[in-house]
Amino acid sequence: MNLLSALKEILGPKGCLSGMDIPDGTRSDASRAGRDLPRALLRPASVKEFSEVLVLCYAHGQSVVPQGGMTGLAGGANADPKSMAISLSRFHGIEEIDTAARTMTVRAGTVLETAQTAARQAG
Repeated sequence: MNLLSALKEILGPKGCLSGMDIPDGTRSDASRAGRDLPRALLRPASVKEFSEVLVLCYAHGQSVVPQGGMTGLAGGANADPKSMAISLSRFHGIEEIDTAARTMTVRAGTVLETAQTAARQAG
């Protein structure tokens, strides 16, 4: 089984996109320095999937570029055609809001605006 097939088995059809299925927005973060689509866009939905994907990519010598909210200005989220982008967009959510301690635990793919709205609603 080739790498892309194995990744699709782990992530399902919505979690491993390639070719024309990759959204154009994965080319570049806010720096607008990126020009190329990645070899594939990996979209794990859990810590387990994320871990399995990284183990598999490492075993195949496949470079992976993490992509969060794509708001960075340094080009760090810009993948090249040989790299795979791993998006945290499906791995989002607020796990806990502790109003007494005034803290919030959020998942890595949570957009800042979502966290701010939840914090405002929690007081």
